[in-house]
Amino acid sequence: MVKKRILAVLTVVCLFAGNFVLTSCSGRKTAAKKQTYEFTTLSKGSIVSTVTSTGTLAVVSSVDVLAEMSGRIEKVFVDYNDHVKKGQIIATINTDLLKVQEKSAKATVDKAQATYDLQLLTVQNDKTLFDKGFLSEFDYKSALATLRIDKAELDSAKASLEEITTEINQYAYITSPIDGIILSREIDAGSSVSGSSSSSATTLFTIAKNLEQMEIEAEVDELDISSIKAGQKATFTVEADPGVQFTGNVKEVRLVPESDDNLVYYYVIILADNKSGKLLPGMTASINFVKEEKDDILTVPSAALRFSPSSLSDAEKNRILFAAGLPPDMSQEEKNAALQQYDEQLKSKAPEKSGSEEKGSSGLSSLMGGGRIPGAGGPPGGGGPMGGGRSGSGQSRKVGQNNQDQESLTGAAESVTRKPLWYLDENGKLAAAMVQIGISDSLKTEVSDADFLTGKKIILKVKVE
Repeated sequence: MVKKRILAVLTVVCLFAGNFVLTSCSGRKTAAKKQTYEFTTLSKGSIVSTVTSTGTLAVVSSVDVLAEMSGRIEKVFVDYNDHVKKGQIIATINTDLLKVQEKSAKATVDKAQATYDLQLLTVQNDKTLFDKGFLSEFDYKSALATLRIDKAELDSAKASLEEITTEINQYAYITSPIDGIILSREIDAGSSVSGSSSSSATTLFTIAKNLEQMEIEAEVDELDISSIKAGQKATFTVEADPGVQFTGNVKEVRLVPESDDNLVYYYVIILADNKSGKLLPGMTASINFVKEEKDDILTVPSAALRFSPSSLSDAEKNRILFAAGLPPDMSQEEKNAALQQYDEQLKSKAPEKSGSEEKGSSGLSSLMGGGRIPGAGGPPGGGGPMGGGRSGSGQSRKVGQNNQDQESLTGAAESVTRKPLWYLDENGKLAAAMVQIGISDSLKTEVSDADFLTGKKIILKVKVE
């Protein structure tokens, strides 16, 4: 029994020992993995900087056709998408009742005309008697007044007849007011419609002037609206033809702000050519407003500008970036002297802090004027000129004299944006170069003052092997 217990204990010990050995070996294999990089290079290309938005397609100009009179639709001569000419009859309203009314109105006119003619004869006779003194002035003027009343009644009867005749000959025939295309038809034969004099006038048709030009009403965020101007180029796609890119130009920027869930935006109207006929009203467009467009420029993947080596401490990275910011026309001795002064100032500030790398980097901030990377600079150890490395002529190239000399070395504030690109130098060590940043389309970014990096392997990201 004792032997069995001893054997069991030995078995457990062996298992733990084996597991420890495997864990140790696995740890050594993990430790053996080294950090390597994925590289990219500078290349010539084109970049289009854009602002994105969405909008809805609509016709540039359209007309709603209303009924001029109330009645029942007798015939409809057009349908959706039919092309029509100005003055073309597109529908008619039944006039049976109007024709009956027309006969009654004509009879009223005839009666009024007869009454007027008789009274006119009476007035003429009364005037003869009045002139001879056989009729009083009152009786004569009463006859004249009656004549004027009869004349007014005759004119009223004629107007009523003319109104009915106009309805029969004109309003009963619905015509197109413009040359265009039928977008919508709201009636069928037998439908009852209300005239335009009614508050509930019926819309019979909607006619677009043409579909060869379309309009897009785009919603642009308040953060981007300052980049949009009248006449600016825009490109867009629609879901119906996802592989086709259409172009247009900004017609106007409407200055009345709109808001939705605390988001403020403005309407931008875009005119687009549609001679192909592929664009239809109501389609949703995904729009890119072209802010800036450049061809044949030096570009780099935007990810390379975001790279920062994790294998270096903050102090090590700051020292390399300081070297990258030195003027490119400095001699190697002057660069070494600048780096030596940098190290000395960093050490002199270290006792004021805790001595950690994070606080040591604040010495760099003081030396570089608030932490800004000075100048344009080039790779420490040579390389072609970067341009813009100095703030002006006569900049001091002596170091270690006084603070004014150091401020001259680091340079004055620059209006351009510069960022570092990391690469491996001839000794396989990490190095950086400060480049000037231009326009970007999020995937690629324009860089300048970077010709010396052409052909060099620029670090894009870290990969573990």
